[in-house]
Amino acid sequence: MSDAPPPKSVSRFEANLLRILRFFLKPGPADQGLRHIHERLERPKCLSATAVELIRDSLAKGCVLYLARVGGWKRDRFLRDGKPNFGRLWERSPVEKLTLTFSKYAVDFLMWLTAHRPKEDRPTWTADIGELTPADQLLLFLTYDALRSDADLAATLRSSSPFGDNALLWLAHPNDFAGEVHARVPTFGMWLTEPGSFILEAMQPVLENRWLEIERTKGQIGDWAQLNQQGMIQGRVIEAFTHAVNAAGRRDLARFLLAVMSRVLASPDMPATFWTGGLQGAGPPRLAERVETQRNALVVLRAADRFRTWEREARASGYLDDDYAASKFWLGECERFDFNTIADRAQRVLQQVEPLRIN
Repeated sequence: MSDAPPPKSVSRFEANLLRILRFFLKPGPADQGLRHIHERLERPKCLSATAVELIRDSLAKGCVLYLARVGGWKRDRFLRDGKPNFGRLWERSPVEKLTLTFSKYAVDFLMWLTAHRPKEDRPTWTADIGELTPADQLLLFLTYDALRSDADLAATLRSSSPFGDNALLWLAHPNDFAGEVHARVPTFGMWLTEPGSFILEAMQPVLENRWLEIERTKGQIGDWAQLNQQGMIQGRVIEAFTHAVNAAGRRDLARFLLAVMSRVLASPDMPATFWTGGLQGAGPPRLAERVETQRNALVVLRAADRFRTWEREARASGYLDDDYAASKFWLGECERFDFNTIADRAQRVLQQVEPLRIN
């Protein structure tokens, strides 16, 4: 019997970097990950070959496992070349197309995070967002997701352009950007073409659960300005995202919003106070401002108008039209979620916050 290979040896800096990375890929107790992030270590000029190999192995296995675990494993239907394709993520597309490619910025970010205390040290880490690959941005998303329980640290990360301009971050956590000065919704182009679109397919359950959580907790918000800002930012994200997926012919990637409306409006008699019942005091002095806040609180329900338009367009598509298969697919999704019933319920809720109604 041959002897087992000796354990691989890395420096203390490299060991901390690997612990931080594995915390992002498979989050454990927050205090364990934050302990290493808050420790400042001198940054070496370069990493050892062993450390680079371990980082590459962790990224390759950890990100793929994350995507498989959160939704890639599900047998589901998404569009491929304008036609529905059924199966797990790796069954819907050739494996070679699912490859995640990380750039040098992934390692640079991990080294910066290991060497600095993000909340204290300036400047923050930065990189040209245009040079980051979808895999790089997925790593940044996982980083933020693991650390957002620390509000100050999350705010520091958002102040860095690679995080602040990360469209995946905006899509999963729109409320985190509410009220921030000069906050603008980044472009979603990268996420509507391969391999970014594969990531969005796998993350549909994640996006659905995040938006559902936002909707279910609005009724606990007492501050009028906070609720208004949160609704405004959600509306901007919905507008930008639905416009982008429609232009790209990937309406299927907006399905999580359809699922959110279906779950929120499961009851036929939902009151608007489900979203606005936590507001404290009389609110802004002007009626127009109070109405605007209540309207913005229901912004997700207003997406039903966009989906109604898509449904009408899909029904008008003929057999010889290029988008016929995609249109039939969208009609099938609307039927699966009983969209007509959901849209009617959404309209009834929206009417409850209008100051002037004619019965």
